[in-house]
Amino acid sequence: TSETVREAMLKDWCTWDDEYNKDIVEVIRTKLVKLATKHSGYTSVLMQGCGTASVEATIGSAIGKEGKLLVVDNGAYGARIAQIADYLNIPCHVVSP
Repeated sequence: TSETVREAMLKDWCTWDDEYNKDIVEVIRTKLVKLATKHSGYTSVLMQGCGTASVEATIGSAIGKEGKLLVVDNGAYGARIAQIADYLNIPCHVVSP
């Protein structure tokens, strides 16, 4: 973890504080929806957890029962994605450079 990330994490953000929810969470959620669609009626949900938790949630929910996954394995993250797919019983083809 870089020094700038460590410094940013020194502030204690409480999820029930208005400053956190209105100034950070709502801004991010609104920008994500605008980025993803021009249609009204959509929202976004921020997930707490490590990056791997988000990757697992996305793979597990975005790839249907008949779906397949292509993984470019160029290091630890690619290998982890292939492992997640295997755990979720999602067929995947791994390409290693």
